Amino acid sequence: MKHLSLITAVICLLVSSLYAQEKEQVGSAYFQAVDEFKIKNYAKSIELVKSLLVDGKSSYEFYALLAYNYDKLNDFDNSYKNMLEARKRKPDDEDLLQGSLAILTRHKKWKPAIELAEKAIPMYPQNPEIRYYYALALSEKGASKTALSQIEKAKAGSPSDVRMLELEGKIYYQLKNYDKADMSLRWASSINQNSAEIWNNLALVQESLYRTNKKLGKKSMANSYLEEAKTCIEKASSLNGESNTIKENSKRITSLAAL
Repeated sequence: MKHLSLITAVICLLVSSLYAQEKEQVGSAYFQAVDEFKIKNYAKSIELVKSLLVDGKSSYEFYALLAYNYDKLNDFDNSYKNMLEARKRKPDDEDLLQGSLAILTRHKKWKPAIELAEKAIPMYPQNPEIRYYYALALSEKGASKTALSQIEKAKAGSPSDVRMLELEGKIYYQLKNYDKADMSLRWASSINQNSAEIWNNLALVQESLYRTNKKLGKKSMANSYLEEAKTCIEKASSLNGESNTIKENSKRITSLAAL
């Protein structure tokens, strides 16, 4: 099935509602709430959905829309509480499970994300998004080898998904497999050339390859990797010059080049 971003998921909910019940039954407030969400007026969208609940109307779509709105407002507690209410009304729904994992990982709730993913994967083994969130949570908890296995399976369903390539590169970097990290992140950067994070991570990989080759006495190859590290971190800086992480990496890599 098609795997959705949060905004697209809400639009999907709107479409499903249109076919599931007459507009008169739901009331115009829900449709307006979706429109408000789409234009990033999250507080207004919440207000409209809550008015439906006060009127005694209840649907999993309403709670899911509340969850996505609160997530956009960085309110994890209300976001996840409403997602659970949505899942009570439509248990084991694939999109709601996927949305739950998106919320958990965005708010760095790694342990519950792992637990939920381990329940969801047997139900939806072909869903690359669920495996992606599982791999992300595993990598953040230090289970790099298991995370790599999961991201490889996820990539089989979405081979050119830049997020998966980026995560794969980061996991290979954690495992100190710099050549494969280089390959994954180069592929990711070819798809999305405007991501400061990808260029920053690629710079770190080039820096590690520089250090490795320098230790092996391969001076020419080491210098080549160092030049690439400089180029990558410069691109990262041009895209997000305010990032302290990028500033620190840039300072360190530049100092290496000055030696």
